[in-house]
Amino acid sequence: MAVTVGQDFKLTLQYNSGTGYQWALAKPPDEKLLKLKGSVEYKRPESNLPGASGDMVWTFQALAQGKANIRLNYVHPWEAGEKPAQTTNFVVVIKPKTDAPKQGN
Repeated sequence: MAVTVGQDFKLTLQYNSGTGYQWALAKPPDEKLLKLKGSVEYKRPESNLPGASGDMVWTFQALAQGKANIRLNYVHPWEAGEKPAQTTNFVVVIKPKTDAPKQGN
């Protein structure tokens, strides 16, 4: 994923709240490069069927040029130290902010 310095971006991960599992950061991202903005948002499923999956939406802001990893684990929060049911990793390339080209006379 490529973003520019100052840009906000979202990661959306499907999960089922009825299972007790939820996505959690395996470790905080490099705070020099990325900032987690606010709390994680839960989007309810469009279906009214019992057990339907929804989404967890994570919003980050790119702070500085570089390359950062965001690793998330799908875990039961009360089972510290247990192996995650799933893991996912996002590589974020943060490019410098470029100004719009100047118009020549």
